[in-house]
Amino acid sequence: MLKGKKLKKGDTIGIAAPANSGFKDKVLRSKEKLESLGYKVKLGKHIFDTWHSFAGTDKSRVSDINDFFKDLEVDAIMCLRGGYGSIRIVEDLDIEMIKKNPKIFIGYSDITTLHSALNQRVGLVTFHGPMAIPNFFDIEKFTIDSLRESVEKIQPREIINPIELKSMAGGKAVGVVAGGNLTTLMGDMGTPNELDFKGKILFIEEIREPVYKIDRALTQLLNSGKLHQLNGIILGDFNNCIPASEYDMSLMDLVEDRLKGLGIPIIYNFKSGHCRPMVTLPLGIEVEIDCDRLTIRSLEGAVR
Repeated sequence: MLKGKKLKKGDTIGIAAPANSGFKDKVLRSKEKLESLGYKVKLGKHIFDTWHSFAGTDKSRVSDINDFFKDLEVDAIMCLRGGYGSIRIVEDLDIEMIKKNPKIFIGYSDITTLHSALNQRVGLVTFHGPMAIPNFFDIEKFTIDSLRESVEKIQPREIINPIELKSMAGGKAVGVVAGGNLTTLMGDMGTPNELDFKGKILFIEEIREPVYKIDRALTQLLNSGKLHQLNGIILGDFNNCIPASEYDMSLMDLVEDRLKGLGIPIIYNFKSGHCRPMVTLPLGIEVEIDCDRLTIRSLEGAVR
């Protein structure tokens, strides 16, 4: 896998908006926070554009990402926010150019589509981590520390969770970690960015989806045979994912019903996703999950 250079103070982070737009005052406050941590910040040319709910047209949004990968002054790219829109621009990423200019790329939620494309079609390690507006506008120390551990250190390490991890099935599993937002992953099915599940440690998270919709997504993956190809699973934060009626399963009952029979190690309570604080998880590197010791370890650095 290709890896971006480790980030250090004085390096430049480019902020691009692949999906929905954000208020200018929040963008500027997030920029100030990043600068207070010792980084330089460069805003995308179209960061303040709007087109319907999007941060500019599809062409302008993807051009900011491509331009940042080409820009020799930019060392890392952080997404402004999620929402919706990445799937509209993913096919216009300059794949061959990005292969020649590997950089740190950070985001979550709707950004999952871009992670999958960059991981699988470019071969680039990316980071399921905080974004400018939802996080750096008002960010916790743990979230900052977790991000910096991921992008500033080359060594393999234990990925620290702010609360105790729990296991659904015992044992250890090793594999390349991949995934992100469950709904977004399902939107990629049947496209060139469909996740390759074979031998992977699948990481999934979600927000504000009723339990029956999570059931539908997991059952589709079961029926397609995708989940049977996995080595293990990490369940991230499922923020406000509740039953739609009193007769529905609870989230935990549903997850156990759909996943426990796979017979693979499954670890949960991992605080990455739409939550505070938030763990940064590198995607595209080999990790080990130990459901007996309740640990997640990277077996290689995510940067060079």
